[in-house]
Amino acid sequence: MNKQHWLGYVISVVITCTAAGITYLLDHWLLPTSGTVLILQLSVLLVAFLSNFRAAMLAVVIALLLFNFLFTEPRYSLHMTDIDEIVTAIVFISVAVITSHLATSFRHQKESLRQAELRSNILLSVSHDLRTPLASIIGNLSTLQAYQERLPEQERAELLQGALDEGDRLHRYIENLLQATRLQHGEIRLTHAVQDIRPVVSKTLSRFPSQDRFFVHDHLQSAMVEVQSSLLEQALFNVLDNAVRFSGEAAAVNITLSETAESVFIDIEDQGPGISANKRALVFKVFYSSREKDSGTGGTGLGLSVAKGIIDIHNGRISIQDSNQGCHVQIELPRANTTEEVK
Repeated sequence: MNKQHWLGYVISVVITCTAAGITYLLDHWLLPTSGTVLILQLSVLLVAFLSNFRAAMLAVVIALLLFNFLFTEPRYSLHMTDIDEIVTAIVFISVAVITSHLATSFRHQKESLRQAELRSNILLSVSHDLRTPLASIIGNLSTLQAYQERLPEQERAELLQGALDEGDRLHRYIENLLQATRLQHGEIRLTHAVQDIRPVVSKTLSRFPSQDRFFVHDHLQSAMVEVQSSLLEQALFNVLDNAVRFSGEAAAVNITLSETAESVFIDIEDQGPGISANKRALVFKVFYSSREKDSGTGGTGLGLSVAKGIIDIHNGRISIQDSNQGCHVQIELPRANTTEEVK
């Protein structure tokens, strides 16, 4: 039995017993039997929406036993002698089973629609963001193959470098796509290590062809965080890559490292057009992009979503802050317990 099933059963017991406790207190103020049944019925329905059908059926059994034990004559026994109460119990079981089935079916249909929307977005994104770098790679290599003998050395080098750059872009896109899928299905498992945040930032910056446009402002005293460095590097790279692409070819990107008693902050500020207030929450959604259909300058809609997912599983927070110019992304990570072993 997996962890999800156990969690469903715990939810079932807690909600049903809580509902029974509330009903028992109200019973002292002459709550009618119909009111008791309705409250217990609502608890079963809530379990069905929050968990699964098996947990809902457990809630039905618990609610029925509590109804029999606490609210029917003779009280505080599992006997039921009144015909009206027996009929009420039968109706309760029937309604509870039907509503639980409908609620779980609704949840499954909603999840199916969400998965269908995700698959549709993947196909739409793949159709553009795989095709473009592949076309460039094929075009450059085909030109290089056809005119290799007649092209000057510099042009051959430019064609080859262009193919490599597009290949790197394609690799980053596929990496983000795989991470987005894993995050959506909760398949990422962290291997935490307490470490200094500065080397993680430095290693991320080294992935860019040129670091001249990055300016790091270090205001940290103790920069220890508990993270999986490879994942955090990917999140930082996605944010920095987004800043670089929207800032122009030579604009500066400022990275400020700061701290409070509880958290370490990484503030990334670029010189791009910025993000309007009504779109700040949207940019972290999977496949959200400013690109319209197959045109425009928007990206894949994956980078910031993956960054948010990675920061979230580190119990951190990523947000867009107010800025007079460009975009200001703030990443907050909880400070590590420095008494733990530093790996």
